[in-house]
Amino acid sequence: MDNLFGRWIDGRQPASRKPSNKKASTTKKGQRRKSTRRRLKPESLEARQLLAANIFHNDLMPEDVNEDGVVSAVDALTIINRMNRTSQSNAFDAGGLQQRGPGELTDVNDDGLDSPHDVLMVINRLSRDGGRFGSPHSGDNDDVDLPVDDTTDSPSEIPTETLEGLPTEYRSIDGSGNNLENAELGTTGTQLIRVADSDYADGISEPAGEDRPSAREISNVLATDEELISDRDLSAFVYVWGQFIDHDITRTPSGEESFDIEVPLGDEYFDPFGTGTETISLTRSTYDSETGVDSAREQINTITTWIDGSVIYGSDDATATALRTLSGGLLKTSEGDLLPYNNAETFPDGTLTMDNDAGIVPDDELFAAGDVRANENIELTAIQTLFVREHNRLAEEIAAADATLSDEEIYQQARAIVVAELQAITYNEWLPAVLGEDTLSDYEGYDSTVDPTIANEFSTAAFRFGHSLLGDDVEFLDNEGNEIAEEIPLSQAFSNPEAVSENGIDSIIKYLAADPSSELDIQVVDSVRNFLFGPPGSGGFDLVSLNIQRGRDHGLSDYNTTRVAYGLDPVESFADITADPDVQAKLEQLYGSVDDIDLWVGGLVEDHVEGASVGETFQTIITDQFERLRDADRFWYENTFSGSALAEIESTTLADIIERNSELTDLQDDVFFFSSSVSGTVTTETDDRRALTANSRSTDGEITLGVADQIIQLVNDGEIVAETTTDSEGHYSFDVQDGLRTGEYEIQLVSQTDDVFTTIAVEEVAITTGDVHLEDINFSISVNDTDTPMDHDDKPKGSGPGSDSGPRSDSGQRSDTGPRVGSGQRSGAGSDNEQSGRNDRSQGSSLSPDLVDPFFSRRDDTFGNRQRS
Repeated sequence: MDNLFGRWIDGRQPASRKPSNKKASTTKKGQRRKSTRRRLKPESLEARQLLAANIFHNDLMPEDVNEDGVVSAVDALTIINRMNRTSQSNAFDAGGLQQRGPGELTDVNDDGLDSPHDVLMVINRLSRDGGRFGSPHSGDNDDVDLPVDDTTDSPSEIPTETLEGLPTEYRSIDGSGNNLENAELGTTGTQLIRVADSDYADGISEPAGEDRPSAREISNVLATDEELISDRDLSAFVYVWGQFIDHDITRTPSGEESFDIEVPLGDEYFDPFGTGTETISLTRSTYDSETGVDSAREQINTITTWIDGSVIYGSDDATATALRTLSGGLLKTSEGDLLPYNNAETFPDGTLTMDNDAGIVPDDELFAAGDVRANENIELTAIQTLFVREHNRLAEEIAAADATLSDEEIYQQARAIVVAELQAITYNEWLPAVLGEDTLSDYEGYDSTVDPTIANEFSTAAFRFGHSLLGDDVEFLDNEGNEIAEEIPLSQAFSNPEAVSENGIDSIIKYLAADPSSELDIQVVDSVRNFLFGPPGSGGFDLVSLNIQRGRDHGLSDYNTTRVAYGLDPVESFADITADPDVQAKLEQLYGSVDDIDLWVGGLVEDHVEGASVGETFQTIITDQFERLRDADRFWYENTFSGSALAEIESTTLADIIERNSELTDLQDDVFFFSSSVSGTVTTETDDRRALTANSRSTDGEITLGVADQIIQLVNDGEIVAETTTDSEGHYSFDVQDGLRTGEYEIQLVSQTDDVFTTIAVEEVAITTGDVHLEDINFSISVNDTDTPMDHDDKPKGSGPGSDSGPRSDSGQRSDTGPRVGSGQRSGAGSDNEQSGRNDRSQGSSLSPDLVDPFFSRRDDTFGNRQRS
């Protein structure tokens, strides 16, 4: 199992997280990443030897630390005691990897470290299983509550005895046979359901919203990008994973019936000559031909409903077969271990149908995958490629473990594990990141009475929230987070497989983990609001207008009616929707009434639920859909996997899968968050006892005081990213909201005379992942007491920069505290251990007080990065 799931020495080394400190007044500036050579990381030979021996991890039941056959609080205490002993003895590698006797298999997550993460995994297991969890081989089975496979019939049955706890029944490709009472439930071509009644203008098929403003007018008023980043430090991975899962569960293609979007007179982009006749072309969605005449038109889902990996494998047998090598259970790939190209050489029996909306390359130069939208953007293509690699990695391990297995047996086993990983990552990491912790109900087992069918409100409105999260470009970063190729605008990242083949997927994936997403609101970047698929008049499109118009095409009920249908109270005023008075005024200007708002618009302008990045309406719609998808799935991973296989699935993160299938090693534990910080203190020493306060330190008669109002600048590649001043205790900090990203930075202590900034001291630091928190990047200023004016509290006023003997800077150490409060991350996702190779850069040298750096007078945001107001 360890080889299969890749959790040996090549696994990730978890990094630390800490609450970020609040700072004084901060001026935010743009920044650019600087290319640099990758630095090699030292690794302890003793650590490698001990890891290779695998003496720290219980393969059968990882949380059973003391090997007594039961997971209990004693196991958590065993880990804590081991960590305390390790700390006292200064063990090597900061992880406590020392020889130990039986009953101390403390490395629960098998990452080579003893850490609070291991303790959290035990606690999480206890929480899920009601306090005690018995081993499948323990003598006392009263406490055992392993998922069971209660099925009798099977779309395909393959005997599997090679790996403990894997399923022996596999789901069909087209989604049929999942529900034994209704074999067609969740199959391709299923009608979307509605929770709220349809609202067609004629009650049958004419689009809704005929009395509302043009979708483009609403876009122009509400959706102009204000360049805000996520206030909860969500990473760019959030929107890409959302799109990846969306393409696994829903697709409703356009038909031939025209439903163009009216462009307002004089629209800057789409009617620059003021003709008043311009439109944005759109056609209505396909629908069930048996509806729309005597009954309301109902759209269809052309792919399987289930989270079943159809995005990778396809939703029909022909596609699934074409993507296979039919040898060793493997999927087809191309040079560089990329997706196969959709050409006659790869598919001699006929190429696959793949979307090519941008038309940058010929169809036969597109990549082929299970979903036709795999080339939609290069970030999505990178994730598609990642999971083809994961399938093939698993297939090779399965084949190596049992040479008697056939191609079909290997393929189905690898596919089942990949699908389980998709489900676990979505529900254990991604949904909590977006919806907030503990939003979904607990899983209580398979329920054949639940209908998983995709709701129109979900696919046509709520699950399109990700369009708000997009950034305006795509960058290419190395393992340490430094730029290795020129960024490209998002508008050029669509249907562009060449960018993937030229740069590989590693640099794209690192960017997704190293860049914050935009804030989840009604704002959308220009790349998809004005230039999607090309400039206006040459294929240009507005994704905001599309989402609004599509809701009207589908006859969705208005925002308030939908709230009531989902069991929520109707709003009575615009202030009930949002606390932002500007947005309130714009909504009233556009709609006039709270009872006539388009669902997609209303859901995005809502104030967010505490601890979440969505409002109440979208949280409710999304929660409802994902609970039904889980509970109605007979092949749900918790219902079909058991024992060590289930434990491995549960403990596998997206970061794990990335590092198993790429050269990336520097990733935060939870790649759906990017939250790093740098902080420190500016101090001075005095022998004036009157200055002694509760926050000062006294050593050998000298009193160390924090110095307020000192200017600290965060500088990257010669440009000021952000500037702040120290607070009353001399503290400062920079974080993601200030423009901190991965890369190499200088923390500069400066003085200001008029408009001239003088560099006094410099400390160099490197941010390599989204959970690096560098503390104690300190500066100490020597001050002559007689030259230091005192305030009314007998504290020195900001005397530091430029004083007599100059400052000294103290190299900081990474924080050793736990996950930051309010991050929305999944419980147990963080780790408190220091990671090798991520130490601070060397201490910066002091500069002479009369050295003036002209660039400090450059105050413009030259990088145009998304900033928080």
